[in-house]
Amino acid sequence: MTTPGRDDRASAVLAARAEASVWIARLHGPDRSPDMEAGFRRWLAERPENAQEFEGLTEVWDLLPASVPSRAATRLERWERSEEARELQAMRERRPARARPRAAFALAACAALALAAFGALRFWPDPAYATAVGEQRIVRLDDGTRISLNSDSRVSVAYGDDERRVRLARGEALFDVARDPGRPFVVAVEGHRVTALGTSFVVRRDEGRVAVTLIEGRVAVESASTPAGRGATGGSGAPPPAEVLAPGQRITLAASAPPRIDAPQLETVTAWRRGEVILDDTPLAEAVAEMNRYDRTAIVIDRPEARALTVSGLYHTGDSAGFAESVAQMYGLQVVERDGRIHLQ
Repeated sequence: MTTPGRDDRASAVLAARAEASVWIARLHGPDRSPDMEAGFRRWLAERPENAQEFEGLTEVWDLLPASVPSRAATRLERWERSEEARELQAMRERRPARARPRAAFALAACAALALAAFGALRFWPDPAYATAVGEQRIVRLDDGTRISLNSDSRVSVAYGDDERRVRLARGEALFDVARDPGRPFVVAVEGHRVTALGTSFVVRRDEGRVAVTLIEGRVAVESASTPAGRGATGGSGAPPPAEVLAPGQRITLAASAPPRIDAPQLETVTAWRRGEVILDDTPLAEAVAEMNRYDRTAIVIDRPEARALTVSGLYHTGDSAGFAESVAQMYGLQVVERDGRIHLQ
């Protein structure tokens, strides 16, 4: 038998989940405004459950076909203007504080039904996996696929009858995909789509850039401008084809530049799995950004002219202090620890 405390906790989570669905639809709807965004930020800060459920349902929203969110948002806008919605809101405001979680759930659940009607709820049980800064993790999925997560990374998994889909929300992951010709394995990231069968590859998401490196097998990479992404076509009117990578190739996709294919050293690309960072004439600014991925104690370059200095060598992830001392000795810089950060000056 559940205790009252557990019942209250369950009610709070359900209310937060339903309210999160309302906020997602509102923020993607046609009536978004600064006042609405301010109200959303206040709601987000009210309880820890709010932020947690909003993040989880955002994963759901991003996995839905493009037509579903727009229809859900439109239906929500209509519902919120209805007499029933106004009555429920008035009822919620009249009830004492202790009774409000149940009323809040009733109010928000009505709007959540708009998402359920279009199939959003079928994604809710699908798992998500994440790592903290400096942490690595290996996840084995039900079909035998293994996902190796790098530092500060997150993936969500949605397996269906016709497709195995994983969304890389942040960070980097190496995928060792179990072969299943009847169900393609797809990684969605920043609007791009990586499709593989029986393949090993790495996907890395940085701000404004996505890189896919094929270790073995075969993958097809469709960028955000192809039919699997945003629906654009090439200059001739025909859809641009997907890029099919050969083992050892890497494709880099950025909004500000055309796709670029190169052939990096695979040992360097996968060095993080051994707890290493391999640098080869890397500008110091990029090297510091790479080291900062693995340590909460960030390195800061105080001298702008030092950002272009190059660094080569093998360093250990999470050893920002050792890296900073090495660079300082190499170029005659000083290392100062201040305000929880390591300054190169």
